[in-house]
Amino acid sequence: MYSDAYDLMETPNYAMQVDLREPKKALKLHVRMDFVSLADGLRAIPMSVGESLGEADSVRLKKMMRVQNARLAGDSPVDAFQEDWEGGLTLLLPSPRKNGEAFTLDAQLEGDFMRDSPYSQDVYYPLVNSEWYPRHGYLKRSKFDLTFLHRKRHRVASVGIRLREEAVKSSDSETLTQWKMDMPVALATFGLGGWESHKDIEKRKEGDLPVEFFSLPGRIMAIKEDFILAELMNCMRYFSHIFGAYPYPRFGATYHPRSFGQGFASMLLIPPTDSANEHTYSFIAHETAHQWWGNVVAWRSYRDQWLSEGFAEYSGVLYTGLRQKPSGGKELIQGLRRSLLEPPRTGTGIRKGRLADVGPLILGHRVETRETRGAYQSLIYNKGALVLRMLHFLFSHPENGDPAAFFEMLRDFVRRHNNGSATTESFMEVANEHFVRTPLAQKYQMKNLNWFFHQWVYSAQLPSYRLEYALENQPDNSLLLQGTVYQEGVPENWFMFLPVTMRFGREGTSRSVVYVNGPKGTLRIRLPRKPDEVQLDPDEWVLSEKTSTRALR
Repeated sequence: MYSDAYDLMETPNYAMQVDLREPKKALKLHVRMDFVSLADGLRAIPMSVGESLGEADSVRLKKMMRVQNARLAGDSPVDAFQEDWEGGLTLLLPSPRKNGEAFTLDAQLEGDFMRDSPYSQDVYYPLVNSEWYPRHGYLKRSKFDLTFLHRKRHRVASVGIRLREEAVKSSDSETLTQWKMDMPVALATFGLGGWESHKDIEKRKEGDLPVEFFSLPGRIMAIKEDFILAELMNCMRYFSHIFGAYPYPRFGATYHPRSFGQGFASMLLIPPTDSANEHTYSFIAHETAHQWWGNVVAWRSYRDQWLSEGFAEYSGVLYTGLRQKPSGGKELIQGLRRSLLEPPRTGTGIRKGRLADVGPLILGHRVETRETRGAYQSLIYNKGALVLRMLHFLFSHPENGDPAAFFEMLRDFVRRHNNGSATTESFMEVANEHFVRTPLAQKYQMKNLNWFFHQWVYSAQLPSYRLEYALENQPDNSLLLQGTVYQEGVPENWFMFLPVTMRFGREGTSRSVVYVNGPKGTLRIRLPRKPDEVQLDPDEWVLSEKTSTRALR
């Protein structure tokens, strides 16, 4: 178990009453929080809310959720402190709490915290989808019981299972909708709109899984609901197969009017994207993959966020390579690689250099500054995905490419961190344990992957590779492929395996692996006859600025 100065308590349960009757004016929230102290003498409880609201145009000052009052169960008042520009609040208990002591606190908050859509009529979300209620700690898990009071013309989509949706007895124009998530999750959100529900059922051995997409009526916006619903189900089936069973009681998505998506547990936020191309497939798959990478397995700190975003990004590549032609996945990979060669952007222009050199994955969001805009996306998402892809190659059988060991490692990673948080170091531990059993590790007597993580996760380097080779006739009528692989642009102690492919026309393809330790490495492969083509890493498994092959004669 990890702990730090901000882990003063657990919050096992939230029960919230959310008033959305006037979404253009205010979000009103009554929240009951069950707490368990993790320290003796606990009295002051720091909580986050709206911390991402910016200072420009005084947005944080004008829009913040403000605490109105707070009380312990039993009606004992609790002092609440919240500065005007603060991204959170502090609750001061009337008396200290002991380690392990449970208590319940009620609070009321209110703010102009809802955003409507300029493109879609009557659609509302919180200004920041995950920051509309008070939270303690970093991605600590809770169960949620959410009851929404709203106008009859609206519907509410949220996480978990919808328990009821019924008219308020005392009103002809108001509705109560209750959602409940009985599995502890890190974050919860909701969307309000004139939704139309589109449903399907996924038949599974462990029980039927409801799948639902909340869309807009066709008179407001034309959305291909059948397409999106089918893609949700296809992605969920595929990732359940390679990562482990989908764990939540329901799977769904809701139309999201902004230019980005998000993958909350059991609920995706999806912009109107229904063109059948590699970017759409990858986008929906990325958000679906967050059910595993980010929800089932959360990241421990910003330093480990590549385990969520990089893993989800590569999951989108994997799905697209199956859903579309393999060329679709290859185009995505090439796009990820190109992004690392782009120069950093600033507030006034473009800097010299490459985003690949800004910093290592382990820096997380700290790679992005006013002088290095674009670094977070290119490194944590794109390079993170390509690092996982290199592990895919290292775990696969060097001769036939069988990836079974790679996916078994990922399933074990999920099992060990199920409903918990992972660090880069805990992922290394799982990867090392599985890697030593792979054919590649056993052939070369490799004991771990520490060298790999040091180079690709804890460092910011981007090599280039070139193979120069020749074919020589042998006395037994075979051929000897001899060559040198040059490794450039990295420190002299850089070590890497690379695939070599020999194509023999209709007879198929032969694969081998060469390792390079330092500026160059040698290659010697005996072949039955002359190949039509020899290539170093033609499928771009290994991240590089440039990889090339040249026959000497």
